[in-house]
Amino acid sequence: MRDEATYIGSVTRVVGAKVVVTVSPDLPSTSPIVNGRMYRIGQVGTFIRIPIGFVNVYGVVATVGSIERPDGDETQLALRTLEVHLVGEAHPGGTFQRGLSEYPTLDDEGHVVSDADLGLIYQLQSKSQITIGTHSSSESLEARLDLDRLVTRHVAIVGSTGSGKSNTVAAVLRAISEGALPSARVFVIDPHGEYGAAFADRSRVFRIGASEFPLIVPYWALGFDELAWFLVDRKSATETPQDSILRDRIYDLRKEEAPKARASRDQVLLADEITVDSPVYFDLRRLWYELDRLERQTFLDMPRTKEELVEEGDASKLKPAKFTRAGAGSSPPFKAAPPPIMAVYVNKILNRLKDRRFDFILRTGQYNGSDKDLDDLVREWAEHDSAITVFDLAGVPAEIMDLVVGVLSRILFETVFWGRDLPGVGRQRPLLAVFEEAHLYLPQGDTRFLQGYARRVVQPILKEGRKYGFGAMVVSQRPSEVDETILSQCGTFIALRLTNSNDQARIRAAVPDELPGFTSLLPILRTGEAVIVGEATQIPSRARIKLVEPRPASGDPEVAKLWGTSRTSDADYSSAITIWRRQR
Repeated sequence: MRDEATYIGSVTRVVGAKVVVTVSPDLPSTSPIVNGRMYRIGQVGTFIRIPIGFVNVYGVVATVGSIERPDGDETQLALRTLEVHLVGEAHPGGTFQRGLSEYPTLDDEGHVVSDADLGLIYQLQSKSQITIGTHSSSESLEARLDLDRLVTRHVAIVGSTGSGKSNTVAAVLRAISEGALPSARVFVIDPHGEYGAAFADRSRVFRIGASEFPLIVPYWALGFDELAWFLVDRKSATETPQDSILRDRIYDLRKEEAPKARASRDQVLLADEITVDSPVYFDLRRLWYELDRLERQTFLDMPRTKEELVEEGDASKLKPAKFTRAGAGSSPPFKAAPPPIMAVYVNKILNRLKDRRFDFILRTGQYNGSDKDLDDLVREWAEHDSAITVFDLAGVPAEIMDLVVGVLSRILFETVFWGRDLPGVGRQRPLLAVFEEAHLYLPQGDTRFLQGYARRVVQPILKEGRKYGFGAMVVSQRPSEVDETILSQCGTFIALRLTNSNDQARIRAAVPDELPGFTSLLPILRTGEAVIVGEATQIPSRARIKLVEPRPASGDPEVAKLWGTSRTSDADYSSAITIWRRQR
């Protein structure tokens, strides 16, 4: 076999799963031609085949070096060596499998891996496959992923700005939504509004203020802690007397509305079945009005049985009730006893209700529990003709981005969790949630009260979601800033070019089957090229992701071209400022 065109050298050292192949000095060329194709010997990340009897063992070149010739003849070139990490084997006529039943020994031959061998190595055994590009080592060989494992074991797509990360996400989602999977459900958390245009023909996009599909994140779907943080800026786990009053009043309003819940009319909710955190509608304006009324209330008599009411207000219009001002000292009218203590909270709630930036949370329209309930909202998100649902969060104020992502994720996960065995829900129809720009709201190490809310919601999704049909795709340009627990739960990594050393180190530490020959390529990958490792691929690989058109709107402006054109005389700054003021 040494006279075969594929022969490159022999094994001269074996250390566990690593072997050293010394390149034969008698090779006529370092670029042999096999079956009409030229191969380069010894490139990092390429494969080597080592025949052992009837078994072919395969490994990946991790290091290329040289040693002095043992005969000491200085007139001869040094011997070239390849450090190879063994990854799997194949029997004649069989399929490739990870792991080894036999290990190479000294003088076993090393051979170039041909396209036929690559096809065997990369051939997925699963029937659930999607194609996202071609292998860098052979452009005729498609790069495929096991969809089942991609979704249920979660996936991370990482890459520096300009590396092709958004295009990779688009390529994966387009492969899912091409039409062969009519029941596919993908939800994209899109903080910068990049994906609506890329999937205009195969998605439903929910935007703040949109006339057709407005984004609504109902305040009544929040638990008490999140709602108190949003409404009155509660920042401590310690509960003040005001917090207790607010908690009790919200709980009472939820209990009052529970039997009216539209989604539960067949099985009426009982008041004692819910908690203050239950996602049951209550009227926030009524809450404000009643608390405000207690603050303004005065009485004509000392027993405080006769109100000194001037005019009743209107909760729906945020119009407070009017009372005669309390007298000085012991003269009537009298304030309530004990004196009310909720004035600060009342003002904060009123300010939130008046702030139009938060209309998508506080003005829920028909989603009032009676006309439309939470099931109608989830159905509108999930049950449409397109495979992809995009939550365009470009208009969400930065200070509540974390909260909004957490609430959206929680609504989806709780629905899947509690409906895991119901038709069309949970395990019966899995979903994939895409967390774009994850470092913005899934940060590492934020322990402040309620900050990092999205992180605490998403962590259990990554840990337990696969059991209930909930898959996650974590996308980031700064993986070192993403929560370590979340990243470590990803079973597949698609890593594009990473130039930051901290980001590279995080990927090397997190990938399930790290091979130096591949992860060392992270800083020098071409644009649109990725290293793929993990459970959704047969073996770690280097692939060119196919270009998607139209692409997500994340490309760089063409500075030279734009600056080279004549300056416009009617720059529309007034519209820019008006849009800023309207926040839409």
